[in-house]
Amino acid sequence: YSIIGTNVFGCLSPISATANVVVNLTPTISVNSGSVCAGTSFTMNPSGASTYSYSSGTNVVNPSSNSTYSVLGTSVAGCVSTLAAVSTVTVVSLPIISASGGSICPGQSFTLSPSGASSYSYSSGSAVVSPTVASSYSITGSNASGCIALAIVSVGMYSLPVISVPSGSICQGGSYTLSPSGAISYTYSSGSAVVSPLTSQTYSIIGTNVFGCLSPISATANVVVNL
Repeated sequence: YSIIGTNVFGCLSPISATANVVVNLTPTISVNSGSVCAGTSFTMNPSGASTYSYSSGTNVVNPSSNSTYSVLGTSVAGCVSTLAAVSTVTVVSLPIISASGGSICPGQSFTLSPSGASSYSYSSGSAVVSPTVASSYSITGSNASGCIALAIVSVGMYSLPVISVPSGSICQGGSYTLSPSGAISYTYSSGSAVVSPLTSQTYSIIGTNVFGCLSPISATANVVVNL
């Protein structure tokens, strides 16, 4: 712009003064949207300005439900964007993992069978475990969105039965009843608890307890036949 002036005597300035007015554009802001797993954070990365202000107070947010945030930008010249950019953040629920524990007899295996996710990883490295003592295992499950949850499964250990059986003697032609203890059911090498040996014999017995565990060592009964 050019300007001429008139003084108090009515004299005009012989040379006009010039003023240059620069118009700085207001910035146009854009910002990313996205989704996060529940309990995790989302970072807004706006562009188009020099500095930014956020309705959330910071560019890192931790929404508990689906949320929108507005962002204003300021240019190097100090011009503030007239329109706010909007970031939409969708919160994806975590999978709910369930898995039942149980107990096994020593030497047996237990299969971890989780549900509630699309894929799993196991602290044991496999879904089939063979603990030697009562143990706990962690199962990590991921849903289709990649969100992760954790479940803990306990596998107990039943005790093995300890079998005992008394020995005895019979007269030739007589019978002897094997009477073991320490379990609820038994298997006899003779096929039956009642034996009628013609000569002195040794019989072995294994037992099964209420949990279905077999005795690791068989009990033996010596039956002496007296002539």
